[in-house]
Amino acid sequence: MAALTTIASNIGLVAEWFWGIFANLINVITSNDLILWPVILAIVAGAVFMALKVIRRFGIKGRR
Repeated sequence: MAALTTIASNIGLVAEWFWGIFANLINVITSNDLILWPVILAIVAGAVFMALKVIRRFGIKGRR
């Protein structure tokens, strides 16, 4: 049983480490305007293209 608790503890440490790296990445992006705006634009463009893909998959097509 002790091995399971150490495994669970280690998984928690790995998750904490991963989220720490992710938080540092987000901090770097939000603190630099030259990086922030292209990232926001890429997220918005990706969301729009994904929405168009979903809409077309359900059979709604654009005018042609």
